[in-house]
Amino acid sequence: MAVAKFNSEAMEQCRTTVSSQAGQFGAIGDGFSNQHGNPDIFGKLGASGAISGAVNAMDQAGAQEFEAAEKVLRKVESALDAIQSNVADVEDANRTSFRAV
Repeated sequence: MAVAKFNSEAMEQCRTTVSSQAGQFGAIGDGFSNQHGNPDIFGKLGASGAISGAVNAMDQAGAQEFEAAEKVLRKVESALDAIQSNVADVEDANRTSFRAV
């Protein structure tokens, strides 16, 4: 049976990078206005309402996608943290078991 090796520094670096990226995606998503523009800003064209609706839909979709990306990255961060904690717990238990002998 092969012995698993864990590079705790690499895992921590990955976790902090993911955390940073999650914050950046969240900030981008928060930057979407989530305000609906008046069709008159496009002039008196017959398609002004359609253009305004498309811009609003794009704004909404962008905000939702960046929010979803942030949530996924937060889950990855949490999973990496759980792995680190579990590895540390196992290593502590192994150290303790050798002392008891």
